[in-house]
Amino acid sequence: MLQVLTSYSVSSLLWVTLSVFLLGTSKGGFPAGNAALPLLVLFWPDQAESARSSVAFMLPLLCVMDIAGVLFYRKQIILKKLLPLVPGSLLGVLIAGVLFVSDKGAIISISDKWMKFAIALISLLFVLYMAASSRIFKKWRQENPTVPLSFGMGALAGLTSTIAHQAAPVIQMYYLPQKLPKMQFAGTMTGYFFFINLVKLLPFALLGRFTMGNLMLGVWMLPVIPLGVGAGYLLVRLMKEKHYIYLIYAVLVLTSALLLKKTFCP
Repeated sequence: MLQVLTSYSVSSLLWVTLSVFLLGTSKGGFPAGNAALPLLVLFWPDQAESARSSVAFMLPLLCVMDIAGVLFYRKQIILKKLLPLVPGSLLGVLIAGVLFVSDKGAIISISDKWMKFAIALISLLFVLYMAASSRIFKKWRQENPTVPLSFGMGALAGLTSTIAHQAAPVIQMYYLPQKLPKMQFAGTMTGYFFFINLVKLLPFALLGRFTMGNLMLGVWMLPVIPLGVGAGYLLVRLMKEKHYIYLIYAVLVLTSALLLKKTFCP
């Protein structure tokens, strides 16, 4: 297993570790996880396939984090609120798997360059959404979404999650108007991501997205996860909310802008 680490430069390992650490902080309540993927794509060792490789590398780690989250929130997951999203989500994962996930075995494929563009664009749209969401959802209430709305939001979430692990804005837009209690909101969100990430494992595996090298690197990164979770827990309590929110948005905008620049001006 040590051979896996020696095949990467020290700087590459540091950036990968930082990205996994940021993912961990998000599970501790510090909203830094959305900056992890753009950062990882920017500094992934194999830049020829950095977008696809980064997304595939993160998926098993996300599943590990989701298992811990489900164990923690198991009594707060409202299945009747989660199940309406399932049919659309399955379709979204299927569409993304067929169109975007691989350049080998997919019916239609896009290049890694356009994968980078999609990741950066989704990340920037996330910042815009979060900036406007407090005003939008303060007045909007819909406790029981219609079947077409649930199907459409599920499909969009499955699509964005498979492409860039960025379904959080879509799922928040779906659940916030339902005015769930805080713990049930967090628990049901956690349950959804546990489901969608497990579903994504199948197309990723069938299309050959997982490599032994990346899986072994992920094993080495597992100890970073609890460190990130603990740091996230502490940061939420030490920093004022508006300060850490602005910090994360600034990092996300910067990394996304750099990713766009690298996409079109390599």
